[in-house]
Amino acid sequence: MTGSRKKAKFGDIAEVRTPRGLAYVQYTSKHPRYSDTIRVLPGLFKIRPSNDELAALATQEGYFVFYLVSLAVKHGLVEIIGHYPIPVGLDAPAKLLRVGFIAPGGKVMTWVLLEGAKETLIKRELSPEEKRLSRASMWNHEYLVQRLAEQWRPEHEHEPRPPAPVTSTPPEPSGQAEAPPTASSATTPLRMSHYLYFPLTKDGKAVAAELRRRGFEIESRKGADGVNWLVLVHHTLSSSEDEAALTVRDELERLAQQHSGEYDGSETALPE
Repeated sequence: MTGSRKKAKFGDIAEVRTPRGLAYVQYTSKHPRYSDTIRVLPGLFKIRPSNDELAALATQEGYFVFYLVSLAVKHGLVEIIGHYPIPVGLDAPAKLLRVGFIAPGGKVMTWVLLEGAKETLIKRELSPEEKRLSRASMWNHEYLVQRLAEQWRPEHEHEPRPPAPVTSTPPEPSGQAEAPPTASSATTPLRMSHYLYFPLTKDGKAVAAELRRRGFEIESRKGADGVNWLVLVHHTLSSSEDEAALTVRDELERLAQQHSGEYDGSETALPE
């Protein structure tokens, strides 16, 4: 119907191929800060729904995501398959939620509620309604595909995570006490990598240059999605420096936001 069109318009339904089936999103508006806004429609499908089924699907509620669908369509990452009216009140999120302070260990201690230009710091447990709010963050194509395949929803982030498996160790031979940890083992260095994505190449390159000036090891290139610019930031710190790791993350998040980009998480590994 409209699959050959390479320019997205508000109301377009885009088909996203995932490892678990076909998913569908509707391009609804542009956010003044986060740009293209899409509404994730429920369900995964083995085959493309009919026009009537798509029309019905477009009336259902879904959470919002900030994703550069206009560029994704242009580069063939998603396909426009239909155009349907946007339901009243479902063109843009009235409220958004973003992470505030993260304690050592990864627990979120505070949240920031966004209502237009107003920001409210939340230091209490979120209500069930607040847990369902869309996130104030921009997703790249790979992350969108991953979340769609998982059938993720915002409230899933607040569900208890299963405890890490306990690994048993053989008992010490009789008469031998367990050796106390050495100073060096308590300060084993860790290699940290942080992922920053930018819609515009010039912004990504500017941030990469600034971080190199600050002493970070940087990889700067086009992301795997072929749309966003990736700035991969590496540094090493002691495994006991939880506070230092949080400081670096806060610094990178602020820098990404100042350049219309998105901090997309980190990885930790022992140096080779």
